[in-house]
Amino acid sequence: MRGCAVSEAGAARRLFIASPTHLRNPSDFELFEEDRLRREADRSGMVGHRQTGNHFETQFGLPRYAETPRVRIALRNKPLDFYGFDRWVLSDRARQLLHGMDPAAFDFVECDTSGPAKYEVGTYWLGKVKRVVTDFDRDTSVFELAGRFYDPSLKQEVYSHRIRTLNRLTLLPGAEDALAFYLLDYTPYPIFDGRLVDAIWAAKLTGLMFSPLHRPQKGDVKEKYIQTYQYWKEQGAL
Repeated sequence: MRGCAVSEAGAARRLFIASPTHLRNPSDFELFEEDRLRREADRSGMVGHRQTGNHFETQFGLPRYAETPRVRIALRNKPLDFYGFDRWVLSDRARQLLHGMDPAAFDFVECDTSGPAKYEVGTYWLGKVKRVVTDFDRDTSVFELAGRFYDPSLKQEVYSHRIRTLNRLTLLPGAEDALAFYLLDYTPYPIFDGRLVDAIWAAKLTGLMFSPLHRPQKGDVKEKYIQTYQYWKEQGAL
């Protein structure tokens, strides 16, 4: 969908997709026995939301694990502050920054951490965004739905309301204090407010890339091939 002119209030809000950087390897870690940890975890306390068109709930955040997760980081390269994709393995300084700015937005689980002797890796944590924003201004946002496609598991065509591509986002009133969240129908990556992104950049935390969901301002683009690169290039903003 193509948005119309963005309201003054919407334009003032800087929002970014938070995804793994292309400049470093986000998979340079090992979470030991991950399949068993996931299988034995207690999900009864997780919050569920029903995405548009679904008959089941999607759970957000982290479960309770039966034991302390064990992780080894920096397998081949220098340590990063964020590893992984939507569920991170993150450094203690990254956790402190996120928790300090928006404690209600995240779940964290402390890990038994190891790494190469030449690095002081400290403690790493599993972390994930648990807050969900269920709706947004669809008239002024720019996005594409997955739509109709063939599902080989069902052996038939289905229609999905999942957002496949998100390029511009305007939130509805009431979400002003949410610095980190998932958008209900767009779950590849979480979305961060510009205030949180600025703090991460100021702290020089490594491992994440931020793609603006607003017309980029000076300093808003640190890497070339951001998630919204093609859209903003076509808009003449890059």
